[in-house]
Amino acid sequence: MIGIISFPPPSMQHRFAIMANGRVAAIISVTFLTSISSLGLYTYISTILDNLKAPSRLHLIGGHGALGGVIGSFSVGYFIDRTAQPKMLMAGIIAIMALAMICIPFALSFPMRSFLPFIL
Repeated sequence: MIGIISFPPPSMQHRFAIMANGRVAAIISVTFLTSISSLGLYTYISTILDNLKAPSRLHLIGGHGALGGVIGSFSVGYFIDRTAQPKMLMAGIIAIMALAMICIPFALSFPMRSFLPFIL
């Protein structure tokens, strides 16, 4: 049987000391702002769809958005590990998210493709 090694969790003082590192703080800040902007879209998506006179498919859109989030969360580590320029990778991810948000009004007129921006 293979044993599992467990370590005690770091103290709160150690956790805050890590935040003093500028690179760590920058990564957490960008991640936080990107997450807020993504979640902000889903907060107001019903209003956006109503204003666009799109048929309400919120349950499907939410599911596709969650699917995209899961795929992105599990795959981003692979790309970060293999990219020599993580800043460019992050810029590319943010650009894809912005493009997806811009494409929402245009994609809604194509029922089979309307979920693509939400997956992205």
